[in-house]
Amino acid sequence: MNFDQLVNTLYGRRAGNVKIKLGLERIQKLIEAIGNPHKNFKVIHVAGTNGKGSITKALATIFSGQGLKTGSFISPHLVSITERININNSQISKEEFVKVYQEIEPAIYSLKETDPEMEPSFFEIITAMALKYFADNKVELAIMEVGLGGRLDSTNVVDSDVSVISTIQKDHIKILGDTLEAIAGEKAGIIKKGNIVVLGDIPESPKKVIKEKAKSVDALKLYEYDKDFKFSKTRYSMNWNMINYSGISKTYDDLVFKSNGSYQPHNLSVAIAAAESFCEKNQMNLDETKLRESLKTYSWEGRFELIEYNNKRIILEGAHNVDGIKMLKKTVSLYTPFSRKIALIGILDDKDISEMVEEIPSIFEKIIVTSVPSHRSVNPKNVREELQKHSKTVIEYIENTEKAFEHFLKESYDYYFVTGSLYLVGYIKGLLLNKRDDKNA
Repeated sequence: MNFDQLVNTLYGRRAGNVKIKLGLERIQKLIEAIGNPHKNFKVIHVAGTNGKGSITKALATIFSGQGLKTGSFISPHLVSITERININNSQISKEEFVKVYQEIEPAIYSLKETDPEMEPSFFEIITAMALKYFADNKVELAIMEVGLGGRLDSTNVVDSDVSVISTIQKDHIKILGDTLEAIAGEKAGIIKKGNIVVLGDIPESPKKVIKEKAKSVDALKLYEYDKDFKFSKTRYSMNWNMINYSGISKTYDDLVFKSNGSYQPHNLSVAIAAAESFCEKNQMNLDETKLRESLKTYSWEGRFELIEYNNKRIILEGAHNVDGIKMLKKTVSLYTPFSRKIALIGILDDKDISEMVEEIPSIFEKIIVTSVPSHRSVNPKNVREELQKHSKTVIEYIENTEKAFEHFLKESYDYYFVTGSLYLVGYIKGLLLNKRDDKNA
């Protein structure tokens, strides 16, 4: 089996060939069958509606900069599935990806033969692959980003030192619940006995749910944004940003980082607080000089990421839910306030399209709506129809994604935004880089 064949096989599972089964039973059986690799390294576990990917990447950057061999597991990917599994911010090679899969494949089919309902899903297999790859390569620490929710997510098989919950907003309500409290309960499911818990900017009512969970499982400590740590004096400039950080044990003034976005000071503050917590629990020193140097390289792909292409300034921004769109509006006003802007937008069918599009027309002079290259985008015209209810902005609809992008680039504007679904952002980035390994994702 080569890499392309494996990718097609894995995505066949995600497209519905393997039934989703909520719970940890299948992933637990799978990792037991491959020797419980997650027992070989320490873990920081990161959940949250928005910001968890940024925090995962920031933590991986911080600890690899401190000299720890650090694994990171993220989802979704943008261009290649190999982005999901990293050591010291270098993604797994295609050859290693195939090798790790082949090593766990007997366990996958053994489970299926024992009980067809025990056949692992796409995400369960990728999680197990990441854990095995980290163990085989003797990482000292793994930063694990939750895929969806927390309590029933396959990453929740790990035993973590620190549990991070970045934000709580409404998203995936059919699975996680339609109230902030219900969603908080699902995400709080990652908290374990003896954890240090780090909370981002979370409203009081869902925060209460998380605190009760932490108390019930006998978490060691709980640190809150704006109470135990915070940031101040933000300075924003494209690919060069700065904050002052007042933390749990130390204060760091004038921290410079590359990653753009009005939301990044918060996310970075949560990440540093989590790093402080991990060091506290493991009696380690967080070296300030190394921290400062590593953060200068911290960036997060697909989140207000600037790419220069054929003399055009393209910004990729995966604003995939209501709060993400609000943050997009704020970020645009900070970085490109007086520029003419056009957007290429695609939103998945299972998102709250009507509420998401309310803010979009006021941001851009023109909008082109297209389909998202995903099995979850069947009715892309719905986005155009909802936008037309709220806007006098020029709106065009071109269903074919590549044709829409070609038309988009022929327009004359100062900035070209690709936004909405991360799957769209990833697909367009793949076109820009002229590489993509999972065109049928």
